[in-house]
Amino acid sequence: MKGYLVIAVVIATLCLSEVRSQISRDPCKYFTCENGRCFAPNDVPRCECFTGYIYNPVLETCVLLLPDPCAGFSCGNGVCIAPNGRPICECDPGFNFDAGRIFNKCVRIPGSEV
Repeated sequence: MKGYLVIAVVIATLCLSEVRSQISRDPCKYFTCENGRCFAPNDVPRCECFTGYIYNPVLETCVLLLPDPCAGFSCGNGVCIAPNGRPICECDPGFNFDAGRIFNKCVRIPGSEV
């Protein structure tokens, strides 16, 4: 019985060695870089994303780079935030967001002194 166990361990070791050898020959084989290409400096796979895409380490792939919704959006007396991909203003004290009624930016609250 011990002879069979030794043979099984030797076979498992040889199989593991072959798997490691296959991976080291092509580290990109099982590394998907959708919208990019894999390269492997020092046998460590990495993604080089195509133009307009950025690497997402959580998904381990290249995803579409979305434009900044606040680009070109001026709040005046506040800062632009985009919690759901839509720009809105977080206004300074004494100001409210006009929300497109007239100015689409932070306007002074009537009667407030800042």
